[in-house]
Amino acid sequence: MKTTSIFGLFLLFISSSSGWNIGAVKRSLIIQGTTSRSEFCSSLVAASSLLVPVDSNAFDGGVGGLGKTRPQTGVVFRDEDAAASTTQSSSGDVTYELLAPDGSPAVVSFNAPWPLLQTAAGIESRDIGGGFESAFIQVTELQKGSEIKPSQIKEAIFSSRGKFGMYGSPTDIKLRLVSPGGNKSPAIYSATFTTLTPAMRESDRKAYISAATVGNGLFLLVTTTTAVRFTKLESSLKRVAESFLAVDAPKTSLRNQK
Repeated sequence: MKTTSIFGLFLLFISSSSGWNIGAVKRSLIIQGTTSRSEFCSSLVAASSLLVPVDSNAFDGGVGGLGKTRPQTGVVFRDEDAAASTTQSSSGDVTYELLAPDGSPAVVSFNAPWPLLQTAAGIESRDIGGGFESAFIQVTELQKGSEIKPSQIKEAIFSSRGKFGMYGSPTDIKLRLVSPGGNKSPAIYSATFTTLTPAMRESDRKAYISAATVGNGLFLLVTTTTAVRFTKLESSLKRVAESFLAVDAPKTSLRNQK
């Protein structure tokens, strides 16, 4: 079959899918009447890299922002305008007012040595140098009056919808209670698990998970790094986990206030 015929079939195939950058593909495939089969195949391989939806979302998920789509963190800001202008203090303090699933307002805060990211995926402080360490907020629904259960934490953090599950649900998950908390101090769990990277390679990770409740909301701070780096950084990671606070917010006249 002539290469020009193959080219025609190729364009017919990709044009049947909406959103593909057809113009860029055509420009990358410089097909002339004398083009050899080997030259055509080389051009075809290069053009295939352009076959991404024009309106595809930027990578916003996964730890380090390496997800296919935006993860579901459950974070709902009490005042989105105020949240957009929130900054991290010079000492690393991060404070937001959030809403539990039932609308109960909560003040959530923690202290981290990594910069706060302005992301639509929620609240995250991350080491932007190496990208290994991060701390992020996860919120999920908890029945009022019920105790925090490890199974609920696993479902909230390690499902395919979360930041660790963008390329498949994590495996080999082990969760252990480190501190039961109390008197406004969060319960703290340690976790070990294996995730998949964008290159579909397994990555062993460890985390401290801080947990507190407001209304029917289970507010979680996940402080994590790779298993290889965890031993060296364990004390600093635990300090971040212990700094977590989630308490009832003061009454205000905000429109989201019930």
